[in-house]
Amino acid sequence: MAFLAVGMTAYAQVVDKKTVEVKEVEVNGGGISLDDDKNWKMHLNVGIDIPTGAPDGVDFAPFRSWEIGLTVAQYEYTPKKSKTTLCVGIGFDWRNYTLSGHDKMFWKANDVVSVINRDGKMSELTSRISTTSLSLPLMVKQSFSKSFAVSLGAQLNWNFYSRVNNYYEENDNEIDIQTKKIGERPITVDVLGMLHFGDFAVYCKYSPMSVLKKDKGPDFKSLAVGFYF
Repeated sequence: MAFLAVGMTAYAQVVDKKTVEVKEVEVNGGGISLDDDKNWKMHLNVGIDIPTGAPDGVDFAPFRSWEIGLTVAQYEYTPKKSKTTLCVGIGFDWRNYTLSGHDKMFWKANDVVSVINRDGKMSELTSRISTTSLSLPLMVKQSFSKSFAVSLGAQLNWNFYSRVNNYYEENDNEIDIQTKKIGERPITVDVLGMLHFGDFAVYCKYSPMSVLKKDKGPDFKSLAVGFYF
C-alpha cells in the first residue's frame, strides 16, 4: 500500500506539472468571449491618428485625431499544442483627421476638398475629415508565453461613409457644418501589428493608400497607434 501511495503521488505531480506547462503556452488575447470554447471573441481598440505624407500647408493635430475600432466577432483558432493562432474577424472602424490650429479648414468646392483659411468672423474653429468603415482583420498571432504574444496581419476596409465636419462660433452662435461625398477611397488596406501583454495589446496600423481619391483632395495616409483590448 505504501508503494502504491508513493506511486500515485508521483504520478499526480507529473500530471500537475504537465497541466501547468500546457497552461503556460495558452494564447491569452483578452476580449469578450462570445462562446464557451472562447474561439469567438469581441475586441475594442482605441488610438490616435497620425496622418502622414500630407502636402505643405496641411498640418494635422494627432492628439485631436482619434480612431475607435470594434471587432464585433473574431474567430481565433489555435491548433492543438501550438503557439500560433489564426484570427479572422468583422467589425467597424471610426477615424477622424483634425487640422491643427484654428485658422484653416477643409472645404469642398467643385467636387474637390481643399484646405482654406478661415473667415475672420469664425472663432474656435475645428475642422476634420471623418471616415466610417466596415473592417475585416486577418491576423497571425505567435505566443511566446502566457502573457506575451506578437500579431501581424492586414485589415481590409470598406469605407462606406465619410464627411468633412467644420465646427465654429460666429456672432455667439454655434455652427456645425457637415459635408458628405468627399471623394474618399471606398476600399483601403491596412498593415497591422500588435504586441500582446496578457489581456491587452498595443497596436500600430498603417495604410499605404491615401484616405481620399487622387485629385479629390489633399493626399495623406493614415497611421494609428493605440491600445487593443
